Amino acid sequence: MAQHDDLSTDILVVGAGASGLPAAIGAARAGAKVICIEEDPVVGGAPSDYYVCLFYGRPITGILAELDHLLKTKYAPTARAQFFLPSGYQRAWRELIAAEPNLHVIPAARAVSVLHRRDSDAVAGVTVEVIPGRTFNISSKVAIDATGSGVVSDLAGCTVMYGRDAKADFGEPHAPDVGDDQVQACTWMYFIQGIPGIEDKPRARAVHVNVGIPARGEDHLPHAEPVLPGETDPELYLQWGCAVECRDTRDPLALAEAHAKAYEVMAPELDRLHENGHTVHLAPRIGVRECRRIRGEYVITENDITGGVFPDDTVAVADYGFDDWRPHRVSEERGNVDEFGAATARYGIPYRALIPQGVNGLLAVGKCMSGTHIAQSSFRVMPIAGSIGQAAGVAAALCAKHNAQPRDLDPEDVRAVLRKKQQHLQLSFDDN
Repeated sequence: MAQHDDLSTDILVVGAGASGLPAAIGAARAGAKVICIEEDPVVGGAPSDYYVCLFYGRPITGILAELDHLLKTKYAPTARAQFFLPSGYQRAWRELIAAEPNLHVIPAARAVSVLHRRDSDAVAGVTVEVIPGRTFNISSKVAIDATGSGVVSDLAGCTVMYGRDAKADFGEPHAPDVGDDQVQACTWMYFIQGIPGIEDKPRARAVHVNVGIPARGEDHLPHAEPVLPGETDPELYLQWGCAVECRDTRDPLALAEAHAKAYEVMAPELDRLHENGHTVHLAPRIGVRECRRIRGEYVITENDITGGVFPDDTVAVADYGFDDWRPHRVSEERGNVDEFGAATARYGIPYRALIPQGVNGLLAVGKCMSGTHIAQSSFRVMPIAGSIGQAAGVAAALCAKHNAQPRDLDPEDVRAVLRKKQQHLQLSFDDN
């Protein structure tokens, strides 16, 4: 196969998921030439990889609101759908991508190293590996790390945070006295669907199913007790499998071990579902809630969230509780999580949290953005990550336009563009 030619662009987005695609589309709409690369063969991120196929957290605004509208009106599995299939997310995202002539998406392209400018240490793009020994470079004025794992920022030499912070680090009341490498538990999600022509049989209690959500209906919410197939809607359910600890979510071998551990726990339940007339569709990968977090010019903490802080440089708003799937609080029997502070005040995402400390030419967004372990459990969900990504895309486009570094940009300029019709990102809960 021929070597791919080196490429050059204004903005490079690494990761085509819930944060990366809004970043790429937002930057393109702001007038920048954008390349977005994705290591998977398909776009979509968590819905494609993990079957996280519904929106938790608010607000659903900006480009994520456009995605939500397409899902509901064109790609829903049934009327009044509460979740959507991975193929629906892929089709909706492709429709939004196709509408942007300034945006080029390259799937199956993995960033393996970071380029730097000759006259400074600023990030100037990445080297992409297609197959071992076959690489090409993509140079950019600004790069955005939307990988979820923070791997590009790590390669760029950014300060990385991993695991639980100590109470003394940021003064968080629910942090442990001593920090450690524990991250949130992983969950292997799956769909179940009734097989036509197989008569229903009595069902045993779904011991290892934490949550079951039927495809249709307006009043159904996640249940403390599992929803058994056939109780309300026999056609299609989205299920949370068991929660398991991963010794290091940065390590592919450790993630493979977590897969094996989860399957061992879930196998009896999957067998029972099959015996009772339901097919099971396991997600391709176990869901990773937390990996690296990149230390930025500001670190969002538990106190910012509970205090409902809206900094002057707020570029996205968030409304979601602490959803901290801590391994030591995972029940061996059910996989339930004992959450604290589930209901919190609404809060703002400061632009400074997107800027890696001491590194130029780069923004870090979504799950790997600058925040503590506790705070990340709130802002990691798709609607909030999407708003953060879109804000970063606009900021990057302004940097490219004015030949500026992200840390030198006036956040008010970013906010002004985000309010425009093409972006329509909600920056205050008074906007509703």
